[in-house]
Amino acid sequence: MKKKIFITGGAGYVGARLVPELLKKNYDITVFDLMYFGDHFLPKKHPNLQIIRGDIRDHVKLKKACEGYDAFLNLACISNDPSFELNPSLGKSINLDPFKPLVEISIKSKIKKFIYASSSSVYGIKDIKNVNENCELEPLTDYSKFKVDCEDILKKYSSDDFCTSIIRPATVCG
Repeated sequence: MKKKIFITGGAGYVGARLVPELLKKNYDITVFDLMYFGDHFLPKKHPNLQIIRGDIRDHVKLKKACEGYDAFLNLACISNDPSFELNPSLGKSINLDPFKPLVEISIKSKIKKFIYASSSSVYGIKDIKNVNENCELEPLTDYSKFKVDCEDILKKYSSDDFCTSIIRPATVCG
């Protein structure tokens, strides 16, 4: 049976590259995104892709849309410090405020795996050669502080029935 993945922010900078790769591996994908930057990078005619224009702050629509999936991948955010600083209240309303409800909706929808795209910015500025997962977190901005807050929220929900993963990618340049 094919695995079904629900991806918030799947039409964004990372999602637009990741979704086609997952489709090549024969996953069923649903992208749930506001489409701030459109959806023209997604292979819209692919039979294993469903695209839903939606806002993660709309819990009713989100709950209805994400039922029946194996995994939930949260890429949705105002990404990076400069973008976040343009409108901090918008950033908080997307990057932090809806996160706990996203996790709880996933659990209620019987999703077994939740993957959160955090950021390497949670480490702050280090004076060491190899920064890794064992390094102390020292977020310097609201963007990175909210990423840490979301990580902490997600960790509280991890269980044998709800596997959680956090990835901390470095800044993606294109």
